[in-house]
Amino acid sequence: MEKIFISSFSDKQTVHSHFLTKSKSIQVGKNGRSYMSLVLSDKTGQIDCRVWDNVEDLDGLFQEGDVVLVKGSTQLFQSRLQLIVHKLERAGEGDYDIEDFISKSDRDGQEMYQELLEVVRSIRDPNIRQITLDTVEDPEIKPLLMKAPAAKTIHHAKEGGLLEHVLSICAVMKLLSGHYKHLNLDLLLFGAIFHDIGKIWELNIDKGIQYTDVGRLVGHLVLASELVEKKASRIMGFPEPLKHVLKHIILSHHGKLEYGSPKRPKFLEAYVVAMIDDLDSKIDTITSLLTMDSKTGASWTRYSPVFDRYFFLDADDSIESSRNDDTRDA
Repeated sequence: MEKIFISSFSDKQTVHSHFLTKSKSIQVGKNGRSYMSLVLSDKTGQIDCRVWDNVEDLDGLFQEGDVVLVKGSTQLFQSRLQLIVHKLERAGEGDYDIEDFISKSDRDGQEMYQELLEVVRSIRDPNIRQITLDTVEDPEIKPLLMKAPAAKTIHHAKEGGLLEHVLSICAVMKLLSGHYKHLNLDLLLFGAIFHDIGKIWELNIDKGIQYTDVGRLVGHLVLASELVEKKASRIMGFPEPLKHVLKHIILSHHGKLEYGSPKRPKFLEAYVVAMIDDLDSKIDTITSLLTMDSKTGASWTRYSPVFDRYFFLDADDSIESSRNDDTRDA
């Protein structure tokens, strides 16, 4: 069956194709009847879907992360396309090409890796440079690092997304250290590179972006901390106090205990790593939402449960309009 991509959808279109289940939930409508709310996706985007009939029977047939074969029709709802699902079944593994559902970075993985090597070689402290170089040049780690996503769904959730995220943070760290001269750039760059490196084992992209067993049982913070322990033990004379500092940057980078960090940041560079990681993640998430919803012609995005708000789409147009008014007044 030929794949129909979400980016090609138009109003009142009949759709019969495979999609990845990004989320699903059973909700109750105003009439008291249950319905299924779905977000289906492929490498070109995602779409909100509704299932009105046989909801209870369908609920047990598939889970989030499954590829499903869907038959339905599109319609405009509040200026946005929505897919009304008439028929749905879980797809067999040989019925689809998993590459249809995994977004990829616009940047070449090898190109990003070379840029990362340049960053690592710029680290001045010999111990931090050595442990970082030993890690990124590790023959097991390198191919995983070049393909890994940075998250399952929220930010940089695509093949190569982790390197995009890491390089973006490295660039910000260089800017910050140029302004705040007392910041230790070596520690900031280490944090940028290592904070999420455990995700190369936490996430797998063989069947869409899914958590691995070790990802669920251990998690990327602990995996990265264990990696530091392993690599430091192979460097003769690696300072024990420095090892503790590096592990703390990793273990505290979620910023708060309630966000999953076993420790809160206890020195300035660790605090900065946590803040810039959060900033870069949120900018990517919001940018993706703005890009996707700008195609609808609406002035506001859909409601974002992550940020608990709608986002205004016409801010740039408002500035341009103001500039034109100033030109006319002149």
